[in-house]
Amino acid sequence: GIASLDKIVKATQEERNLIEGQLYFFRGFFHFMLMQYWGGLPYIDTDLNGQPLNLPRLTYQETADKVAADLQHAADLLPMDWDQTAVGKATLGNNNLRINKIMALTFLGKNLLFAGSPLMNKVSGGAATYNAEYCKRAAEVLGQALKLCKETGRYELAPWEKYQDVFITYNQGD
Repeated sequence: GIASLDKIVKATQEERNLIEGQLYFFRGFFHFMLMQYWGGLPYIDTDLNGQPLNLPRLTYQETADKVAADLQHAADLLPMDWDQTAVGKATLGNNNLRINKIMALTFLGKNLLFAGSPLMNKVSGGAATYNAEYCKRAAEVLGQALKLCKETGRYELAPWEKYQDVFITYNQGD
């Protein structure tokens, strides 16, 4: 999809941005999910066009850097609330679970936090200690997401009296 963005015709700039933001989000997201299980990966960020996959395997932190770039790009393009976009008007009221800026930022922060952990730093950096730079970047990104939530009211923490409702439990629907 990313390799074919230039082939989109008859689309507004908003529509192009939303498609591009979603594509970058999901490329970063899926690499992030895979690297949690297998560590560093070959990062597929080019159109292989039927060619064999012979990309080098990156370290965890090298993979995390590529994930971070994709998720940041997605956050720059995605809206806070799809209901507030021209595109989202067609599905007004049903856009709550669509990928948005805050979701991209929170996954970016989680990615950076994991990359800064002692386990991943030992594998990539040689020391079983926190990587302060990754942790600082994570704190900045997650702080930005929290600030956006507070300013917009888009998301909020569950109140203490409803804390148990955030967990799925056996026979919850009964």
